[in-house]
Amino acid sequence: MKHTYFYDTLQWTAEGTYYDEEEKSFPLHGEVSILHSESEWSLTGFLEVRFTGEPVRFTNDYVIKDTDKQNTLSWESFNPALGTLKGTFEIVGDSIISFYQSEDGVYMGTETLTQAAEKKYYNAGVSFCRGQKMSSWTAIITADDQGR
Repeated sequence: MKHTYFYDTLQWTAEGTYYDEEEKSFPLHGEVSILHSESEWSLTGFLEVRFTGEPVRFTNDYVIKDTDKQNTLSWESFNPALGTLKGTFEIVGDSIISFYQSEDGVYMGTETLTQAAEKKYYNAGVSFCRGQKMSSWTAIITADDQGR
């Protein structure tokens, strides 16, 4: 099975659980759109967490590029709360593993997407601020057939 998350132009929806620094859990919902051009790909999305009342929305806009290393993609993203983040996506069998760090070195994290089916991934990640756990999450990400 080939990876579809980056390689196909699709709309994705995430449903799962967000954990804060105290391990309190909150429902999360997210949406991601992936578009391709000849030189790069873009991934635009948001994650909403319902702490109390109205959900809080976190946004990210990624620019993804091929590298000279097989199975490695580089990416850069601007996050309004964290600033510019830079990282890689490493394709390892049925998983996509990402490591990232903010330009100022304050924020870093890792995220794994494991393919369960052609249009379904399991997702888990953790983010840190100055070496201290800031948040973590688990989700199931599925593709919307109307995105093609």
